[in-house]
Amino acid sequence: MFDVFDLLGLTQLLEWGKEKMGIKPQYIQQPLPQKFMYRPETFDEYISQDKAKDKTKLTIELINKGFPRHFLIMGNAGFGKTTLAGIIAKNLGFNFCVYVGSNFDIDTLNDFLVKNQDSKLPNVLFIDELGELKKDVLTYMLPIIEDFKLNGKDLRKFILIGATTDTWILSKRCQPFLDRIHCKIYLTNYLAENLKCLLKQYNDQIHKANVTEEDYDTISKNVRYTPRLAISMFDYYIATNGDLRRVLKMNRIIKDGLDDIDVKILNHLKIVGKPVGEQALAIIANMTNSEYKELREPYLLREEYLSRTNRGRILTQKGELFLKGLTNEEMS
Repeated sequence: MFDVFDLLGLTQLLEWGKEKMGIKPQYIQQPLPQKFMYRPETFDEYISQDKAKDKTKLTIELINKGFPRHFLIMGNAGFGKTTLAGIIAKNLGFNFCVYVGSNFDIDTLNDFLVKNQDSKLPNVLFIDELGELKKDVLTYMLPIIEDFKLNGKDLRKFILIGATTDTWILSKRCQPFLDRIHCKIYLTNYLAENLKCLLKQYNDQIHKANVTEEDYDTISKNVRYTPRLAISMFDYYIATNGDLRRVLKMNRIIKDGLDDIDVKILNHLKIVGKPVGEQALAIIANMTNSEYKELREPYLLREEYLSRTNRGRILTQKGELFLKGLTNEEMS
């Protein structure tokens, strides 16, 4: 066992309380009016994801005992990867430094390392969209995140937390980098009841509005089971004084989180009655092929409204039942 962060008696420091020393974690996000701030700060406030939270807590225990561990948080967009990273930093009592992969280069990393050397507390290096890092940056980071060395010199230790929606890109670009990440966390799909709990918590903290159980249920079922979308729709719901029908119409949602473009795609598959290529469906959705594959199709596949075959996409039985349940007004 060794002193993780080259700070004498860090464990005792955490136990004594940093308040007595006047040291507090620093967050780089710009402050917002309290009324508009909402980001869960504890594991209890972080709804669902019990397996991910359990693994995270155990890893934090290892870090506090003197064993550095890096994190990779994987999950769909809007699932709360940044929020979980912030909770990790807060539980460690470290500064939370946030970067975006597309803007993170070797110079940025070196600036962070200097900051980490000079700061009173160790730092969490959080890189959102880790898959956007270039191969030369990933390669440069290998000895840094494994041995905390650069050009033969010892570095002050830190915790790396990366977030990504696609580990395959990272694996293809630099598998040795992934091998050096000790704690890989998978955020699973949310359920409607999870989102309902989240919205109630959000409303209690931010809006404090009177909302019926029925409206909570309707919102939770029409946001593609995504926390970020749920909160966004709830804000519009509040802004319209509870006019949920207007909010759904504004977001072009027809039913069960599917919008008019989804319905066009499914209806096209029904009319054709045979496998259809992604290029044709992208045209139906008025998107490029890549936009269709990244933004439109994943949810339809995950929820089994359509299926992918070697010859193309086909409508599933669930997709057929969904179309049968629509009224003529909803189909138009």
